[in-house]
Amino acid sequence: MYKISEFAKMTGMSQSKVRFYEKKGLLRVRKDENGYRYFTPQDAFRVNAFRVLLQYGFTIEKAIQVIDEKQSGEQFIQTLKEHKQGIINEVELMKGRIAKLEQVIFLLENGYENRIEVTEAEDFLYVYASQGMDFSISNENAEEFARFTDLMPISSNARILKTADLLSGKERILPSYVCGLPASKEKLLGDYDKSKVNRMKMGKCIRFYRQKTREESTKIESFTDLVEFVQQNNLKIRGETILLLPTFLNLDGNGKDIEVLYVPIY
Repeated sequence: MYKISEFAKMTGMSQSKVRFYEKKGLLRVRKDENGYRYFTPQDAFRVNAFRVLLQYGFTIEKAIQVIDEKQSGEQFIQTLKEHKQGIINEVELMKGRIAKLEQVIFLLENGYENRIEVTEAEDFLYVYASQGMDFSISNENAEEFARFTDLMPISSNARILKTADLLSGKERILPSYVCGLPASKEKLLGDYDKSKVNRMKMGKCIRFYRQKTREESTKIESFTDLVEFVQQNNLKIRGETILLLPTFLNLDGNGKDIEVLYVPIY
């Protein structure tokens, strides 16, 4: 048996760290007849196993849980595979953050006002949080909506506009609010209810950058440059929906937001 000072030295931990792991449940508190803590070689083995799991990227709580669970070799392999997939997902999320930072830095440094171009875009999967300003559908889609928002920044809060509203000449175009992600990232959603998720066919699209206030962004005249570009280039809008992605938002709502619209075309 080893006193706490001895155990700390043999495991390379401070005494405060030993007490910390006692509280977390990694080490069992044992006391001798004088009330002093003591530890056994088995405690040192637990510390070593725990450190190996930390090297794999497990949290303290999860590592202790794994040590305490009675698992067969196959179950442990499955635990490691699931953890590996979680790390892969985290890497994807970090790559997504870098990509979005690079995008907004480029736009802010190089300009974006009324920039219109034809590009190729991949399909977009999304789930509705509202139909126009009616958010009751969010109750039906709560589980799938949460799946998408958990994947930010690969996923994005976005707005869906109806093509028919754009072409109708209405005074305002009221968007529906969604969360979505590129179709190539679908595997990150896991096992989800496909009946609640929509797919926007993209392919050849107009990409339209603009800077508008929240009030301006729904007015039909804010789309004038887009409509003129379509007409001047003899293009036709394809599909029933248009995707609007916010790129930079003014928090007080009084300044102008940077937005990018994707409009599928023939």
